[in-house]
Amino acid sequence: MPLNIIGEEAKKMGYLRKGKMTIERILKNPSYVGMVYARAFKEHPGGLFPARHEPLIDLTTWEMVQNKLRRPEKTRTIFDENIPLRGILKCHCGQPLTGAPSRGKAGRYYYYYKCKLPRHSNISAIKAHDQMLGITELMSLEGSDVKYIKETIEKGLDKEAVLNKKAIVGKREELDSVQDKLNAVEEKFISDQITRETYDRWTSNYNSQIFSLKAAIQRMGTDINKAFKILARHIDLLTDMKHVYTASDLLGKREFVKLVFDSNLYYFEGIYRTPTMLQMFDHNALKMKDQSQKLWSRNDFSVAKHIVELVYTGRIQCF
Repeated sequence: MPLNIIGEEAKKMGYLRKGKMTIERILKNPSYVGMVYARAFKEHPGGLFPARHEPLIDLTTWEMVQNKLRRPEKTRTIFDENIPLRGILKCHCGQPLTGAPSRGKAGRYYYYYKCKLPRHSNISAIKAHDQMLGITELMSLEGSDVKYIKETIEKGLDKEAVLNKKAIVGKREELDSVQDKLNAVEEKFISDQITRETYDRWTSNYNSQIFSLKAAIQRMGTDINKAFKILARHIDLLTDMKHVYTASDLLGKREFVKLVFDSNLYYFEGIYRTPTMLQMFDHNALKMKDQSQKLWSRNDFSVAKHIVELVYTGRIQCF
């Protein structure tokens, strides 16, 4: 959820402070998790240390929020249809390869992937792309494998749906309880049994809990069957991975390569190399070596769902 939307919801709950950074400062404040930040002093290191007060939220939730707030380092990559792997494919030294056209003797331009370091990789884009097509063709799954993936995901979704239904019942009961407490505070304030300060403090607390509970109920109430129908409609694409790759737009190709090779695709001595290819696609590893690809596997079936998402969002046009 964007920070500006969180800010709007906070205003509805009575948060009056203004400013672009106020919500972000609150989310980054370690006090809410029972911690305090101390600066380094002489031989004593700085950092976060346990405070005396009780935490309002658990550490796991707070750390998840911090991960979302961290801004990734910006790397400038100019996208070009002629060199879709620029910035993704890496040299053996670990540097992401750049790409640029080079003019031949006849005046025609040829594209190359190049390393910034001297005397390192200088790869013909035509050769690299032909090798990649051969690899994607060998990634294609057998019909029996696709059936197994479909059945596995279906079982997982059914189990998740049952768990979500039980959790929703508990969350709704908790929501009703908090709503009753909020109503009780409002009645006490109307009858002058509590001060305005007490009223504001408790209503803010209860409204915050209500907002969190409603968000959790909405999240768990998402129609899982809809997701499975989308998956079932397009899962046969896994039997033709070459088509999945070639039919993708530029961003889709980049997403495909990053996902399948876990952003660990290298090129050295005329062949692709990776330590982290998804296991579901490495069944033809020996044949891939003949296609200039050396592989080590990594087990992860979530790629099936992700590829379907690429189709569903329009990045891959297969129809």
